[in-house]
Amino acid sequence: MAELSPLAAMRLAIEEGKKGAGFVSPNPLVGCVILDRDHNLLGKGHHAKVGENHAEINALAEIEDPGRLDGAHVFVTLEPCAHEGRTPSCAKILAKLPIASVTYGIQDPNPLVSGQGASILRAAGKSALLFREGLQSELEELAEIFFTNMREKRPFIALKVAQSLDGKVALNDGTSQWITGEASRAHVQYLRGCYDAVVTGMGTFLRDDPRMNSRHPRFENKAQKLVLLDPEGKSFAKIKDSNLLTVRAPEDLIIVTGPLGMEPPVGRHIEVPDAEGSFDMFSLLPALQAEGLHSLFVESGPYTASQFIRSKMIDRLYAFVAPILIGEGLDWTAGLRVGALDQAVRLSNPRVETFGPDFMITGRPQTRFS
Repeated sequence: MAELSPLAAMRLAIEEGKKGAGFVSPNPLVGCVILDRDHNLLGKGHHAKVGENHAEINALAEIEDPGRLDGAHVFVTLEPCAHEGRTPSCAKILAKLPIASVTYGIQDPNPLVSGQGASILRAAGKSALLFREGLQSELEELAEIFFTNMREKRPFIALKVAQSLDGKVALNDGTSQWITGEASRAHVQYLRGCYDAVVTGMGTFLRDDPRMNSRHPRFENKAQKLVLLDPEGKSFAKIKDSNLLTVRAPEDLIIVTGPLGMEPPVGRHIEVPDAEGSFDMFSLLPALQAEGLHSLFVESGPYTASQFIRSKMIDRLYAFVAPILIGEGLDWTAGLRVGALDQAVRLSNPRVETFGPDFMITGRPQTRFS
């Protein structure tokens, strides 16, 4: 069996952690790899579902011969938890084993437990080291939803757009089906399932009567929550017979309006301040967080997308680009104005992936709401 370097072990742990996407909220995505004293792979695991075993425990469960843990090395993407909750403390469990070291990618950002997992391990005579051989952006991205929740006390917001090469998301009449190809649309189905809720606007609802659920097989049995931004309550007359309710329970539909003084006929209702038909975005986020939503996937028309961009409220952008030119049409940054190029919204750690003839650029806007 080939030895794994620390870099290869942590990279494998990151890939393991991704397997829990969509099912661990409000917990972080975490992956773990355990090597024997000679750095051969013993076991690997990930946190698969909230309330169930953490990554370290699932990795330990793969090891048939506990004797091989003598002098073993554990690589985990996040500092092992010190506290007891629905699951036991991973740090305390590891501390009782005959392992030699634990290397963790990022220190726990929770100020109540930060550093305590490592302290428990060191007190038991184990080497507890912060990983310093690269992969920092990959480690941050793996648990970026959790980190935003903990550090900024608000939901994480991702925006998806599908555009032409010249930046158009629809024709002038609003037609947008389909700018991108089947492979891109299939990946969007996966992305929808990775977040707590999809957010869409009134224009998309009235024009398309969409379902807005994930049709990816991985998320077939996951409840698909939907947030409908409807400042003036225009959905009330059509919502009961809409496609939104053919694929989700009424309690998984959240309708956000301005202060109307009236309730929608179905679904949960949130009122937030608005001005001239636009929401006060700084009131919207805590209201959605109070509904238990820790991550949002915004998939809407150009007006709603532009509103989020103007408010500097995007934590991750997924821009799917088709190799076509449309010319006159609707773009999703029409409301964004910069006075100089050095004020442009730039993406940090951008990554490009291809889906059939399309490509997707994803990254984190450097200027964000906080």
